[in-house]
Amino acid sequence: MATVTVDQAKLVLNTFAVIFQNNLVSKDFVTWKKFDGEMNDRNGLTVVEQVTPDYSTSFTTNGVADLTSGVQDTTFGSEQYKIDQTINSSMGWGDFVKIRDIGDARESEALKAAALRLATDIDAYILKYLALASNWQMGDGDTKVSTWDHIASGYTRLKQMGVDDDLTAILSYDDWQALGSTVLNNNASLSDVGGGFFRQGMTGNVAGIPSVFTQQLPAFTVGTRVATGTTVTNQPSTPAVSYASVAISGAPGQYLTSTIALDGQSGSVTLKDGEIFTIAGIYAYDNRAKKQQSYLQQFRVVGDFTASSGAFASVRIYPAIIESGVFQTIVNTNGSDTYDGLAVTHLGASGATLHPRIMVNKAAVQMSTADLIMPAEGTGSRVNLSQIPMSVRMWKHSDFNTGAHSIRFDVALKANVAAKGRNRVVRINGGTQFT
Repeated sequence: MATVTVDQAKLVLNTFAVIFQNNLVSKDFVTWKKFDGEMNDRNGLTVVEQVTPDYSTSFTTNGVADLTSGVQDTTFGSEQYKIDQTINSSMGWGDFVKIRDIGDARESEALKAAALRLATDIDAYILKYLALASNWQMGDGDTKVSTWDHIASGYTRLKQMGVDDDLTAILSYDDWQALGSTVLNNNASLSDVGGGFFRQGMTGNVAGIPSVFTQQLPAFTVGTRVATGTTVTNQPSTPAVSYASVAISGAPGQYLTSTIALDGQSGSVTLKDGEIFTIAGIYAYDNRAKKQQSYLQQFRVVGDFTASSGAFASVRIYPAIIESGVFQTIVNTNGSDTYDGLAVTHLGASGATLHPRIMVNKAAVQMSTADLIMPAEGTGSRVNLSQIPMSVRMWKHSDFNTGAHSIRFDVALKANVAAKGRNRVVRINGGTQFT
């Protein structure tokens, strides 16, 4: 069998990295950050980052504000980002040793297939995370997007949340057909670089929003809880909290989350991470304009929960129910501290499978990456990607006892919602608006 030199190994790895990176369509939908330190298969890294405090202002006529009672407290929040996941693709050793020059590398179907599989699977992972990150749903959660208004409703909601531009709508091909002439093709596909083997990137715009059409959006099956008929329970106390009590994230994705008790069912029922519900009379609040919004606050379930007797004692939700202060999230039109018995409406019937599309701001989700350690046995090499801060490790290994040869390509990354990221992405569908 031919010997593969170090230079040839670098050639293979570099070509794999180019093909992988240029086919990773979702790389432009999220923010990427590489953390210091190497990761192995056991030492998942957790990093804590600070959330900037906010302050309120006051207007005083014929004088200055009286601060006798003191100044505002400064509350720094924090969110956790974790890297505990590796994603791998591999190929046969026989295919590897056939790659002797740049022409072979560009033409190798095995190399292309391994790189494409890694790119498509990471795309699917990122898109599923994005689709379920938000607490906002426009439409019914399942019907295809078919009108200008369906797209515009997502844009409007993000603007109501104070989200800047740099938005992308991620839709299905069913939506592309349903939208018809509303789709404006702009031919902004990925450049032909590195061998001419590429998946399509930006394919058009709708309502002025750059749009991507894909078959990789997830199907999401909700829990077995009923859609209506459940209520808030004031146990152990009112679910309203202060910002200071929820500013420090206890785990990745838990910044500005709190817990709530729900009751009204019997038997064993479940709630799934990513579900959305509303509470009667609990409206969203605009912190910038200091006013109640015209729509109910939508809450996202954070984590999976099971109730053996129909009562969920402590469901974690985003956003936390905060009734006052600079980080106020809701207005309770039922009266302050009145929550016991309020009707809860869940998105989707019991066990329903939803198909959310999304509109996202790039800052909503952070892809955290780190270098994987070099192997103690076998031959390893690592290359940094040029377009995103991530590295690919190639590891060649031979088993003396069996004579088997193998080669693998690995990356370390984890999707993490940014501290205020859930408000920077919205799920969009057609059908009747969920309230």
